[in-house]
Amino acid sequence: MDRINNINGFSNITAYVRDKIARFETVEKNYENLFEYMFSERDNVIAEIPDGYKIKKITYGECADNIRSKTPEFDKALSDVEKGSIVGLYMSNSPEWIETLWCMLMCGYRPLLMNSRMTDSLLERVIADNGITAVISDGKKFAVKTIDVHSIVASANREESVSDRREWGKEIIFMSSGTTDNVKLCAYTAENFYYQICDSLSIVEKCPQIVKGYEGEIKLLALLPFYHVFGFIAIYIWFGFFARTFVFLKDIRPQTLLMTIKRHKVTHIFAVPLVWETVYKEAIRKIRGRGDKTYRRFVKALRISNNNALIGPVLSKKAFAEIRDNMFGESIRFLITGGSSIKPEILEFFNGIGYHMVNGFGMTEVGITSVEMSMSRKIRNRGSIGSSLKCTEYGISEKGELLVKGRTMASRIVQSGVEAVTDFDEWFNTHDLVTCEGGRYYHHGRRDDLVVCKNGENLNPEIIEKAVFVKGVNRICLFADSDGVPTLLVSIIDCFSAEKLRYYHSQILERLRENHLNDEISNVVITSDKLLSKSDFKVSRGKVAKRYANGEYRIVDLKNTEAHMEYMLSELEGRIRECFAEALQINANEIAVDEDFFTDLGGSSLNYFALVDILKGQFGVELDITNESQLVTVKDFCRYIENKNK
Repeated sequence: MDRINNINGFSNITAYVRDKIARFETVEKNYENLFEYMFSERDNVIAEIPDGYKIKKITYGECADNIRSKTPEFDKALSDVEKGSIVGLYMSNSPEWIETLWCMLMCGYRPLLMNSRMTDSLLERVIADNGITAVISDGKKFAVKTIDVHSIVASANREESVSDRREWGKEIIFMSSGTTDNVKLCAYTAENFYYQICDSLSIVEKCPQIVKGYEGEIKLLALLPFYHVFGFIAIYIWFGFFARTFVFLKDIRPQTLLMTIKRHKVTHIFAVPLVWETVYKEAIRKIRGRGDKTYRRFVKALRISNNNALIGPVLSKKAFAEIRDNMFGESIRFLITGGSSIKPEILEFFNGIGYHMVNGFGMTEVGITSVEMSMSRKIRNRGSIGSSLKCTEYGISEKGELLVKGRTMASRIVQSGVEAVTDFDEWFNTHDLVTCEGGRYYHHGRRDDLVVCKNGENLNPEIIEKAVFVKGVNRICLFADSDGVPTLLVSIIDCFSAEKLRYYHSQILERLRENHLNDEISNVVITSDKLLSKSDFKVSRGKVAKRYANGEYRIVDLKNTEAHMEYMLSELEGRIRECFAEALQINANEIAVDEDFFTDLGGSSLNYFALVDILKGQFGVELDITNESQLVTVKDFCRYIENKNK
């Protein structure tokens, strides 16, 4: 195992982790003491930020000093807000987010970590329903008092902040994910986080891979938002308590993501399945683009890598070096997915090419409760969420729902104005469906999502969607429509071939027959829209059903595909015109579909390279730039993409 730097003289990080937790155990579990332990390794680097051609580094000591010096200014800005009340925090991941959180606690407030993916109306409703009178924001304005965090300048007198501190805030509050319109507020005390930190020790002891570093460092990509319970506990609390480094992104474009991981030599990436699915699809597209022979060799090697414990690790290290280099590089030591179910082929891909990917489970109400810790690829690829962590206990209800209890859970939950204080000795019903095999738990979706057929049989959407999924389809969602009819909504995007649409439809019908589901699910509907909106981390079947009932999806009539194809090609023209406009830095309305990129629109070779890159990102097609003279108008590119699609 790589020797990790900056662990207070200990010979290995496991001993360092044990010692630090043991020391924290001896003091009162409040946020003041948690702060002192979080920032005790002053010389360690807390943040790396891209800064032009340089990398800006901030130490834990510098960050702590900033917090202490800014706190008096936050006191002044919030002088008319009652101490102990809830104050909203609406910011993107950044070192300033960390500083602001602790400043709010030092000032005696309870920070509400606001979900920036929620709609404005839903956020305003949460603010109004919970009597919140102030929000600290990095630019967005709210109906209540809004303080722009950029207006808070550190006090010149750093000693001012430590001489007369008042009582600290006692809670950090999370918002449930908003997959329904009924948002829960889940409050965590410092003691709850203490037990979450203790749980991290059990992972370190049982899964040595999680504490492996690269060139002596452990660096986490700050990809998941810190307002998300997964991002806050599994990334910030777990690794921040042990003074590791967070790498912040300039933006979340795919190119920026990959470049940042390699440049900063990131070792750990925690993300939701949607992120892994996007990376997986792009990698498979590139491999397929090299021809059928190359793709078949890849599939065979991947199968051997995953199924042969002896030669698998050696094979993956050598055979897939180029794939890793084109993806995240060689610094990555640990990948974790959580938040919703993940397709087995995605786990098989990442584990098979030589990365270490595991699945985990957590909820806003209970925190992070389990992680698969096996070193076996076969076990990890099955998608187990592992067994419950040290300070958490699992059970299963008579209806197959996961039950959780332990002091890692939120101390209280508020929903629709009703507060429930947690009894840590009682079971909390997650309403997530699970099975347990050999002590490992497997997640099968939410009981709320079950679809009831006319014969009274319950259909589990998550299992059925996996069983009938066809490669090439974007996403499938099973729900009951407004009449209670089981409906399978199939999203097929950027498809400009009627034959291809009919092929996908027939394949899904065949999968339903193979699984003896064709009688229960007869309503199969194709849409050319994405089921996930930009603000979604995962599919909410309730939201999809509501949008479907409201006629918000563009439904494909397979009996009249000509009209759909005409619409799709017209839309394609518009999208390509936008790509031309972006590459040329002109208005899309100024571009005619038959104008030459060079002679009519004044584009240069550099503009053309930019266009090729933009089109690749938009449509996932490789363009042969050596034949650029054949592809110079919007119409040319329309025909090219249409033919590629067919």
